[in-house]
Amino acid sequence: MITHPFAFMRLPYAVLMALDSRMFHFWLQPVHYLIRIVHIVSMAMFFGMDMLFDLGVLRPRMAARIAPAAQLMVRPLHVTFAIAMLSGVVLFFYDPVHIGSRAYLTPKLLLITLAMLNALWCHRSVYLPVLRGNAAMSLRGRIGASLSLLLWSGVMIMSCLNSEGVPKVFLR
Repeated sequence: MITHPFAFMRLPYAVLMALDSRMFHFWLQPVHYLIRIVHIVSMAMFFGMDMLFDLGVLRPRMAARIAPAAQLMVRPLHVTFAIAMLSGVVLFFYDPVHIGSRAYLTPKLLLITLAMLNALWCHRSVYLPVLRGNAAMSLRGRIGASLSLLLWSGVMIMSCLNSEGVPKVFLR
């Protein structure tokens, strides 16, 4: 028997079975490893750029210098996010029963949702003023950047844990 603190959050097995398509699985099998590489690299690039932006927002001395860098990062940030999301969805549908039955997928999806809601909340109050070169960073901006760092770090942690399965310490 496997006990795990996130076991109650697993997606229902019947839903995972309904989403499973052997045709899609076999069609994608020859390039599955390439899609995984694209997913990992795009995730890393997105996380790295987001982290640099958030750390720049959090450091008062960097406020004046963050605007030019942020203007360069906006498009690649959006593109890498879209690639990571699209490749992640494709990887999920490659084997939904295997991926969805792991304990860290649902917390990862929850953290992605919260991080996206945080981004929507911060878009006008944090990101647009920074892109326009506004050096004054509000408390709301620092809170938004801190939440962004925490949430996206959580997504990365859950991704790593989910790829490895349940740690041996939870097996009985």
